[in-house]
Amino acid sequence: MKTFSYFLFENFDADLESENPDNPRRIINTQADAILDRVAGFSPLDCSATRLRDEFGTEAVKRLVTAGVFREQDGKIAYDTPIFLAEDVSALKVFSSTAAVPLADRLWKLRDKLWDAVGGINNGFSPQVNLYHILCGMVFDGFFFDYLGKRGVVATSRPHESGLDYLSVIYEDCPELTQFSNGLLCSYNRLTDGKIALESFGDANGDRLDLYRCFRLREDGRMPERFKQAGKLLDKLPKGKERDLLLAGARSLLQGSECSEECRAILELFGYAKDGELCVPIFDQTDEPIITDLAELIEKSIYDEVACILQKMQMNLDITATRHGVPASEIANELYHILFGGINEELVKRGLTAAPPHKPGEGRYLKCIEWF
Repeated sequence: MKTFSYFLFENFDADLESENPDNPRRIINTQADAILDRVAGFSPLDCSATRLRDEFGTEAVKRLVTAGVFREQDGKIAYDTPIFLAEDVSALKVFSSTAAVPLADRLWKLRDKLWDAVGGINNGFSPQVNLYHILCGMVFDGFFFDYLGKRGVVATSRPHESGLDYLSVIYEDCPELTQFSNGLLCSYNRLTDGKIALESFGDANGDRLDLYRCFRLREDGRMPERFKQAGKLLDKLPKGKERDLLLAGARSLLQGSECSEECRAILELFGYAKDGELCVPIFDQTDEPIITDLAELIEKSIYDEVACILQKMQMNLDITATRHGVPASEIANELYHILFGGINEELVKRGLTAAPPHKPGEGRYLKCIEWF
């Protein structure tokens, strides 16, 4: 039986909705593997909805339809979210290899302008480290993503009947697809209240020792051994207020004040602080003009080509999702992640930005703090 990896882009407060039965993390997970595998054995819109319900239960199928994993059409079931199977590897390789390198070439020619721009940020870290966080993360997975979304090139939102807004992406577990599902530098983890964010940016090849991942693992009840100490420390904080207290503690340190011993211990355990002081790159309101200017420079340089590539590929790429009629803009969302992840890999390889270290069991990533 095929097994799958599940990725969610949540436009809702994951902490506030952690106990919601309609939280997609309670639906779009490994419990759905068998049903996804069964549908994979049929041609698009050739899987009988009745037979699928008879085999797996009406409620199980209904929840996956309601969550947008499947859609029912004329009594048949088809995928309705971007899903990538082993048979899609060749097409994805061609797309990634032909699209990412020329765009990286163009940005490499701007290297002096990019380094000069981030040189104006005085947070104690090198231009390459700051450019990693700003270009690879904030611009590609923030500003640029928003540009594409506002112009309708990629979907950034999908409201569901539950009232929750999220997008999902599913990959079959196989070595050939891992380079796209887990191996590219295109994944943000952010613990935020909208005013301050404890972040990490990198690949998805493991469970990062960061606070966002810790909260999600704690929510799922599956804390790996290296997170056990963190769980004990979080248990000392008032239940339901852990996130707000930690963010308030980080804000206190930013302002030169002290925070509680419990919060300090957690921030130090996760590598955001050391000896009572924050020790990662900090980006605040004074840096916003630099970040905005850099984002506009990137947009002028490569936006038209990126948009053209995605619009061409989202319907014409011969992959499972297009054959099943998955919304084109949602396919484009994941193709964009593959594209900018490939660009980031090239830029890191060439030394334009810092290279995030690989940590066994966690993947490659670097941490920073944004203070809005």
